Amino acid sequence: MKQIFTRSPNNPILKPNPENQWESHKVYNCGALFDNGEYHLFYRAMSKNWVSKIGYAKSLDGESYTRFKNPALYSQNNSYSMEDPRIVKVDNQYFLTYTKYDGLFVTLNLTTTKNLKEWEDRGPMIPDWNLKKAGGFLVPWDPAQVKAESNSEAAKKWCKAGAIFPETIGGKYWMLFGDRNIWLASSHDGIVWEPVWNPFIKARSKNYFDEKHVEMGPPPIKTNKGWLVLYHGVTSKIEYKIGLLLLDINDPTKILYRSNEPIFEPQETYELSGIVDILPGGYEAMQKMSKDELEVFINDAESKGTMPKVVFCCGAVLANDILRIYYGASDSVICTATAKLADILALVP
Repeated sequence: MKQIFTRSPNNPILKPNPENQWESHKVYNCGALFDNGEYHLFYRAMSKNWVSKIGYAKSLDGESYTRFKNPALYSQNNSYSMEDPRIVKVDNQYFLTYTKYDGLFVTLNLTTTKNLKEWEDRGPMIPDWNLKKAGGFLVPWDPAQVKAESNSEAAKKWCKAGAIFPETIGGKYWMLFGDRNIWLASSHDGIVWEPVWNPFIKARSKNYFDEKHVEMGPPPIKTNKGWLVLYHGVTSKIEYKIGLLLLDINDPTKILYRSNEPIFEPQETYELSGIVDILPGGYEAMQKMSKDELEVFINDAESKGTMPKVVFCCGAVLANDILRIYYGASDSVICTATAKLADILALVP
């Protein structure tokens, strides 16, 4: 793999904050914006009870962030987790998608704002979603999916990872979403969405970085060659890597290019081991462990070779022809890396 991204020497740029209980255990998987000369991060934060809330941080340089003391978005009474936010601005409105998880059901939800302060909850984006009808499936190595598989309605509704395009195309809003497969959806108002039931992209055969499954990354980036789409591919060894698609600028249903190799993958220590959600044994077991017990648990997974290796990107921004990605490393901390847009587009024939 050609190394086109440069990791920040300040990585991880955001770590758990023991002074704020709601973000004291893990911070990861953040949506990102570059707007009015400032970088904005909306990140997934978790306390020891494993209920996720969404934190907010701002920066002038994209690396040194000021975090707000209180979460920006959260459920009342910790009734459900708000996970893996992705944010985009279309015209004068911000759209933030997130995965809602109540311990059984996983749904793709939306909230909107015009000022990044006052949010309007829009609820499930595709309320009539049917995973099986759409050609999707659940996997046995994710404890949350194993639990959902035991309930026919939860298995049917499984839906997550929504990334909205930053402008309308042909008079419509468009979105790529999903895990295991990635699907397309469109909307006339950005609120009510209609999916294309056939998968847009699927996992490929053995020896590809996306042989096991695929999952959507950050909102697409507009370039002079087309829409640049970053997505996650997972190997049979449960290694999360990042690949790219290039879509026609006027027709997002048309794929111009799909990378055969990843453009970014785990390699640093902080990306190779941590409190990964899908560690064998499950998050429910880890939730009950003391700090020392958790360390032993992680070390045991490393020695057995069962530690998933994860870089997971929900946010990417383009500023001054530099693409900056923000990613969760080992489901534990937030990191960033940059690449020249020209170098990325040079990969496309």
